[in-house]
Amino acid sequence: MTEELDRARALFESNDWAECFSTLAVVDERDGLTGEGLALMGETAYLIGRDDACVDYLSRAYRDFTGAGDYRLAARCAFWIGFVLENRGEVARGGGWAARAQQLVDEHDLGGAEAAMLAAREAHVMMLSGETESAMSQAEVALRLGTEAASPEARVLARSTIVAGFLSLGRASEAVAACDEMMVAVSAGEVEPAVAGLAYCMTIGTCLTLRDLHRAGEWTDALSQWCSDRPDLVPYRGQCVVHRSQLMALRGQWLEAAGEATRALERLPGPLRGEAAYQLGELHRLAGRFTEAEDDYRRANALGRQPEPGLVRLRLAQGRLDTAATTIRRLCAEPHRPADRADLLAACCDVLLRQGDMAGAGAAAEELSAIAAELDAPLLSGLAAQASGSVALAAGRPEEALAVLRKAWRTWQELGLPHHAATVRVLIGQVYEALGDRDAAEMEWESAAIVFDQLGAVPDLTAVRDLAGQAAAGTTPLTAREVEVIRLLASGRSNRAIAGELFLSEKTVARHLSNIYTKLDVSSRAAATAYAYDHGLV
Repeated sequence: MTEELDRARALFESNDWAECFSTLAVVDERDGLTGEGLALMGETAYLIGRDDACVDYLSRAYRDFTGAGDYRLAARCAFWIGFVLENRGEVARGGGWAARAQQLVDEHDLGGAEAAMLAAREAHVMMLSGETESAMSQAEVALRLGTEAASPEARVLARSTIVAGFLSLGRASEAVAACDEMMVAVSAGEVEPAVAGLAYCMTIGTCLTLRDLHRAGEWTDALSQWCSDRPDLVPYRGQCVVHRSQLMALRGQWLEAAGEATRALERLPGPLRGEAAYQLGELHRLAGRFTEAEDDYRRANALGRQPEPGLVRLRLAQGRLDTAATTIRRLCAEPHRPADRADLLAACCDVLLRQGDMAGAGAAAEELSAIAAELDAPLLSGLAAQASGSVALAAGRPEEALAVLRKAWRTWQELGLPHHAATVRVLIGQVYEALGDRDAAEMEWESAAIVFDQLGAVPDLTAVRDLAGQAAAGTTPLTAREVEVIRLLASGRSNRAIAGELFLSEKTVARHLSNIYTKLDVSSRAAATAYAYDHGLV
């Protein structure tokens, strides 16, 4: 058994966890593992995604260590059982195991890493209860104990609560600095995988909360590499699954983002499932699947995640302008963290402009600009520039609008956000149209349409085609819809293909073509195509 246990430890150290678990399982079935072998098997089970087995093996190890009088290792097993259970949402059961660990530490005056990790857990519980200042003080105690005990795991756990505290207090730069300190030990490979994964997740979440996409992207790529270097590791199961989905969506990888969000919805505990449901709602809304989006937002709300501003934007896309305006005004009257408020203000500006409330939209854009200046996050700067440009365009100030919208476009390009960039190009096209440069406007709309088509952003694609059609219709006797039909006809599409792209029946397309032929006094598809090219419709 000793030789086989040595082999299992070597497999564990080389990240060959599946083989390690199989080796230990054979030994356990044949001879019955004890103490350290069971603890190793429990840790390995967690890393390969077998949480129930992890709890079972660590429970057996706890009993063995307790019976042998090895209370330090028994306390460690009890702590990790609590860690696993609490991380998957079994708070009461996990808290019971943490209490067992604390009892052993107190009764036997153990101190050391075990005491430090329990102090870090206590700080975490305080933070979840809203006791921010007490939690941060307790985390500092845990940090000191972890340093004295040379426990990088305890230090990382303590710093994760410190990061959360700074975020809660709105101290963004200090939260980022605490993340950087936390990740020093992780990047150096000093921390056990279970805690390292948590630290990656916490750091990525912090960057996204602060809308720091550059840092979030860098740490997400680092996490992906970390996971790929550990092929047996079940892709990290915390909220970073949702974070990956959010980043993929921003980068234009909508199909992959939907897959990640769906997996998160299946795996995560209650509150985190709400974030996954909301993310699915966002993706469905952008793709034009409004029924599915509505269902996702309702599910998110039921799971404790407010479905805004996504639901407001859905109502806007559905044409329910008054409903969207009522909701967004209520939300903007409530307190929110600055970065979250910025998202609401961006939606508010869009809704109020559609409603014709120029004063309200202007005020929302100004407040958004102030938040962006304070937080100094490129994402928020882009949102602020886009909102300000939209207001200037609607107010009849196209030259002013063009300057800030170009700034927004550069920001989206630098961040690599294709949908945001295409949306701004639509607005820039409207500015060019207002300035009388129709050729430039059409090129902007055409470029935006290509991106929307590639992404599968059906509502945006339809809207930009309608916009282009309305502009072109000003020089022809054709309606906007007839301009859309003739543009597609000129591209060589059949009646069936035109019907599919415009979500019409073939009979309706045939009727449009008949009207086009009559208005243009032509008798064939070729003649209609020639007219389209001669009059700049394509």
